[in-house]
Amino acid sequence: MSLAPELNVKLVLETDKKRERINARNSVIYAVDGETLILAQTEPSISSSLLNKEITVTYLLKKSGRHLRYGFSALVTQLIDQYELMPDQHVRAIAVCKCSESKPYEIRMCYRVGPSSKGGLDASILGRKVNIVDISLGGIKFSYDKSLPLETDKVVEVRLGIAGDIYPVQARIVRTWWTEHERFRTELRFAGAEFLNVSGKMEDELSRKILDMQRESPFFSDKM
Repeated sequence: MSLAPELNVKLVLETDKKRERINARNSVIYAVDGETLILAQTEPSISSSLLNKEITVTYLLKKSGRHLRYGFSALVTQLIDQYELMPDQHVRAIAVCKCSESKPYEIRMCYRVGPSSKGGLDASILGRKVNIVDISLGGIKFSYDKSLPLETDKVVEVRLGIAGDIYPVQARIVRTWWTEHERFRTELRFAGAEFLNVSGKMEDELSRKILDMQRESPFFSDKM
């Protein structure tokens, strides 16, 4: 399927792995002229701070009965206040210039979900079990005992248990922090880690598990 007017797209403006956040906004293609695309202005609006900067334009493509997400880099070239969508109808729009080929894009890489009530997912580091706070294909956030020596930028092996199978994966600690639990007068330690070498089998199994968890959550939606 080629890019064409009325195609729904999701614009990824920023991915912050350290803070485990993704800034993505919904839009639709108004017009295509060669490498130039006119897109609907988003809500909240894309500001002038993104002019001449690259974003990622992603869309769903149906293949073999499955919806797969593809994406490409695009340069924001213009913010249009009065784009003539049709006679007597003017709308706010964004002009972008496509600057890379489309390729598979895993937007869920940056969406983190909490552990499923069905269980079947656990993790350990240095032989000690940690409590998963949330997880994605790109990394994990967890709480841990203060006796576990973790430091920012340190690479550790995470042994991830998925439905009874163990998958070892190298992960870089991107941040650590702690909070004080007033009721129990104890210190709660947390860390966020980025996966470095996810195997194909682990990715498949973790993807399935994440989808299961997403189905249980009323807050996740990736219909565009």
